Amino acid sequence: MYVTNSQQNEGDIMRTHTKKLLSILLVLSLMFTLAACGSKDAEPAADANGVQVFEGVGQGKHGDIKVQVSLLDNKITDIKVTEHKENEVLAEPVYTQLKQEVMATNSAKVDAISGSTVTSKGYLEAIQDAITKSGLTLVAGAAVSGSKDKEEVEQTYDVVVIGAGGAGFSAAIEAKSAGANVVLLEKMPAVGGNTLISGGEMNAPDNWVERALGITDDTADLFYNDTMKGGDNLGDPKMVRILADNALASAEWLRDDIKVEFLPDHLFQFGGHSRKRALIPVGHTGVELITKLKAKTDADQITIKTNMKAETLLKDESGKVTGVTATSGTGDKITFHANKGVIIATGGFGSNVEMRKKYNPTMDEKYMTTDTPGSTGDGIVMAETIGAKLTNMESIQSVILRQVLFPWLQTPASMVRS
Repeated sequence: MYVTNSQQNEGDIMRTHTKKLLSILLVLSLMFTLAACGSKDAEPAADANGVQVFEGVGQGKHGDIKVQVSLLDNKITDIKVTEHKENEVLAEPVYTQLKQEVMATNSAKVDAISGSTVTSKGYLEAIQDAITKSGLTLVAGAAVSGSKDKEEVEQTYDVVVIGAGGAGFSAAIEAKSAGANVVLLEKMPAVGGNTLISGGEMNAPDNWVERALGITDDTADLFYNDTMKGGDNLGDPKMVRILADNALASAEWLRDDIKVEFLPDHLFQFGGHSRKRALIPVGHTGVELITKLKAKTDADQITIKTNMKAETLLKDESGKVTGVTATSGTGDKITFHANKGVIIATGGFGSNVEMRKKYNPTMDEKYMTTDTPGSTGDGIVMAETIGAKLTNMESIQSVILRQVLFPWLQTPASMVRS
């Protein structure tokens, strides 16, 4: 049998290709083996005390919430938030109160913080993610009842302020500056109220930004007329006059005393206003206002009690209001005595559908609301109970939101502001 040169060359070529193919298969096999080994998360090394730290991620309202959960002997010993974009004020009770509850129960299965539901869920999701990554099975414990600092059932102050939104903070700060001993009560877990979630804009005629932009013909009288007309002339002229005449001084107080930063070269013009006169806080939200107001109350050592729901105003024999009873987050009944007075700054009732229907039947369940969950008219009810007269209760503001502004809306939606 003879082998030609061409046949021999073909054999050499086949052997060469076979060797190359085997080499490629060997390399691929090694790559897959390494990839398989590398795909398994390396268990974090324990510190000198045996604590291991695992990272977790959850979806908050404004993006990812990332945490580090420390574990020792199948128990959660610490939780640290390493990254988030949540509202700092609303997130504060989530990262403190929920942290304590999770560590006390050794479980991420705890209730969300009212008013901060989405942030709560994202935080708990991140903790659970870290626990899952640890591969450990944690044994849930019983919730710790009570508090180390149990509230005194009888407390006395000069002034009791109900509601820790923009109005309540301002009242508390001014009362403190006048020499009063003040307590600020807030039924929600976090302070801020509607001011916190608002755009924070504030109408003030003839303000410093107007003058900088060349608007020199705005006056308190013009602001008064705009406000009366915008409210279909239903507003109390005396009250609107006080608003118009004191708006600029109030804005200057926020700027100079509270250190609120407003944009130096931009203004907003609300509907019904004949001039662009609304000051805009840095960040374009009420976070700037509440953050600075909270910092001032802290500096002034004003007592703030959250999760404290005021319920009944107290009167003496002469009819003077002398205090308020309240219920704490743990269900304890607390009486706050006020030597000099009680200030109600609880806002409106946009989130109370039954109350809306009571005063304006057209404002029923088909209307959503831009208010916080805490806007349920508590202060109005308390005041009316002891004889306060109400006015214009049927005049509830509503706006139409359309998909051009809010693409997530399936249909145009009506929103209540109260």
